[in-house]
Amino acid sequence: MKVAVVWFLFCAAADLATGTPQLTPDHPELLQRAILEAYKAGAHRITVPPGTYRITPPANGPHLQIADLSDFEIDARGVYLIFSDQTRGGIEFRNCRNVRFRGAQIAHQVPPFTQGVIEGIGWTGKWYDIRIEKGYPTNLDNPRYFSVHTLAHLFDPQSRLLKAKAYDLSSERIQRSGQDRFRVYWNRASGPMLHPVSVGDLIAFRGSGLHNITVIDCARVDLTGVTIYNAGNFAIWESGGEGENHYSVTVKRGSRPPGATTDPLLSSTADAFHSTNARKGPVLERCDFEGMADDGIAIHGTYSFVFQANGNRLVINQNTFRPGDPLRLMAVADRPAGDAVVESVRHLPDFVSRRKSRRNTRDDNTGGPYFEVALNHPLPADFDFLASNPAASGRGFVLRGNRIRNHRARGMLLKAEEGLVEDNVIDGSSMGGIVLSSEVWWNEASYSRNTVIRGNTIRHVAYAPAQRGAMVIANTEAPVVGCGHQHISIEQNVFERLDGVNLYLTSACDVSVTGNRFVEELQGNPVIRLIGVNRVRFESNVVIAPGPKRGNPIEATASTQLEGIETGIRVCVQNGCR
Repeated sequence: MKVAVVWFLFCAAADLATGTPQLTPDHPELLQRAILEAYKAGAHRITVPPGTYRITPPANGPHLQIADLSDFEIDARGVYLIFSDQTRGGIEFRNCRNVRFRGAQIAHQVPPFTQGVIEGIGWTGKWYDIRIEKGYPTNLDNPRYFSVHTLAHLFDPQSRLLKAKAYDLSSERIQRSGQDRFRVYWNRASGPMLHPVSVGDLIAFRGSGLHNITVIDCARVDLTGVTIYNAGNFAIWESGGEGENHYSVTVKRGSRPPGATTDPLLSSTADAFHSTNARKGPVLERCDFEGMADDGIAIHGTYSFVFQANGNRLVINQNTFRPGDPLRLMAVADRPAGDAVVESVRHLPDFVSRRKSRRNTRDDNTGGPYFEVALNHPLPADFDFLASNPAASGRGFVLRGNRIRNHRARGMLLKAEEGLVEDNVIDGSSMGGIVLSSEVWWNEASYSRNTVIRGNTIRHVAYAPAQRGAMVIANTEAPVVGCGHQHISIEQNVFERLDGVNLYLTSACDVSVTGNRFVEELQGNPVIRLIGVNRVRFESNVVIAPGPKRGNPIEATASTQLEGIETGIRVCVQNGCR
């Protein structure tokens, strides 16, 4: 078997004749070419010489572009990749099969965010005066690097962690008042009367950077032992392809930039890991994520809008369907409206629609191209219904043995089927620790089925304003009539250091809640809240209360066929259990 070492010996001889430099940290511009030429030469593996490689991006696209590789390994242990342009992506793997990338440390040279100290607050809270901390970008007013409507988040000056009960902030106007000082005007009043903000608090602003690693239209790509710092947007984004990719990676705050006297507040400006429309779900094992400005792990598909319905034929857009795929239909108010199997898909180049959705969505998702899908039987569809494809939404994902800590938003936000969430520790997510929920606003599909959530520890989460619970299985907008989520097993999880609802269930049928341990910090909220669920079973759960607890720990509204609601959850205090 040819290996990259043989290829490099061949190149070394050629270098003597041609004067072409060999791949070393002194010649980082050769890295992409060396990988691709080793592959073309028939090697199955390349070992990148250890050291720091400062990569300048090409005229277009990300810094490194790795495409069309199969059965190949890039061993980058001891390699530190520094990307020079924080507005450009890092590494792109495209149309790769059975490719392993291992050991590298990856960072943008300049953080794709900035941070500072609040030195003044307008009396209505409409503006804050900000001093940027030393060493962090002072180009907050440059639209190439920061949006005029950039998002910002508050941090406690002592712990340097997110402030509890503080709202996200969105700028309306940014006015420079000095070399490192700005007055930032918000899109709504955000003073101390509305949420806990004070002079001296820290604040971080998201920049306009792109993902550090993308895995596009790939299958069985393996990222092992990779560490990512200073990520713009998602640290890792996989999209499309057959999927079944494997990740064992770390996303963490980087070291202080040159001239800085304080540590970074963020590791990435959005999610640590985000999966879109993969046909086989990702496997994440032994990952360690901290300090993100958004979710830890997000897995979902894409909704297709329905424009016409005629018998067993639907006209849709944003097609991810193939013959044989299941199609799940969702009516207005997010109500499930039936399932079918796709028999054929046909592009409609001449179809025109000028109808606008009545749905509340972030973008107008009703544009083309348009397609006709034929189903194995008719469904009661109409305009503004939504169709989702469980076969292209990360089905069969596995999240095992991961640790997600101290970040904004959800630890895990899951919208796929047949998943396993096992033995993870989620500690310090500002929103729910584990959330199963469709989100029409983001056009992310859909409800989950046949998912097991087992043996996880959820600790100190849901401390942002207006959170539903530590583990949430629901619909984003409101509880729906009918079975959205189905066949969900919640087993042997530990909930602790929580001051609100531990388990929030709605829009779900056939849920088993077994052997869980709820350790209460405060009393006053129900431990479990049920709204509009059907066929939920409780068995062998325990609530550890700080003192005598009055009433049932379960609050149930408009729910039916509840088993074990009186006997399936014991309340234990110092004097025993009941």
